[in-house]
Amino acid sequence: MSNLAWRVITALIALPLLFWSIWLPTPFLFVGFVILATLFGLVEYFHLAEKLGFIPFVSIGICGLLGVHGLFYARAIEFLPALLGLLLGATMVQGVLTERDFKKSLPSHAATLHGVVYVGVLCGFLIGLKRLEPPELGSRFLTFFFVVIMAGDVAAYFVGRAFGRHKLAPLVSPGKTIEGAVGNVGGSLAAAVAVHYGLFPALPLAHALVLAVVMNIIGQLGDLYESLLKRGAGTKDAAAVLPGHGGLLDRLDSLLFNAPVLYYYAQYGLPPT
Repeated sequence: MSNLAWRVITALIALPLLFWSIWLPTPFLFVGFVILATLFGLVEYFHLAEKLGFIPFVSIGICGLLGVHGLFYARAIEFLPALLGLLLGATMVQGVLTERDFKKSLPSHAATLHGVVYVGVLCGFLIGLKRLEPPELGSRFLTFFFVVIMAGDVAAYFVGRAFGRHKLAPLVSPGKTIEGAVGNVGGSLAAAVAVHYGLFPALPLAHALVLAVVMNIIGQLGDLYESLLKRGAGTKDAAAVLPGHGGLLDRLDSLLFNAPVLYYYAQYGLPPT
């Protein structure tokens, strides 16, 4: 079966569950999906680090990720710096007590902390969006978030395959083209218009379009950043969890840096109704 067919089958199974969890009035299922996806993503990230010979503190990283998500669920992210400080202290203590290969100390500690921030903190903002009040507002923002990013990805895939000639970042991701990147932006803009008129009129159209462009650019940079990490580790996909898509980290790459953008817009940028 072709890679495209597996992509479609996986999407047909996963997307209805995702959007169902987004629109449930209680947050538990969506939060559970986020925690599960980020746990897989963090483990995949640590495996990339291990391919380079580093030894991240997996248990500390997982505990840190769960703590971060707990803060987002409790709407208490003002305590996030304190939690990250505790995480730093935990890696320091474990390193002092157990480290034997001192040449790997710095990259191993850095990989642990970077993994928690890169996967845990950034994805935690999705939980923050789901916990907005009223709950329907969070559901609308999350729908906008996923539809805009996914529509861009789909458009980039087909435009890139049909018209792609000029490489976007050949050293990092040889398969990506400038034409595909332009199609990506166009797909996100079209999706933003559709969500505004079909679901979220309280989000001004001008704001929706600007968010779509900003999120699209950030998403493409996030995709390239993850490709950079994988190329450094000498692998094409972070894992093979999702048929046709690679690992969870491969699906999260364009979402991670966008989650805080939309969260802070929802908090401070949405005009009052």
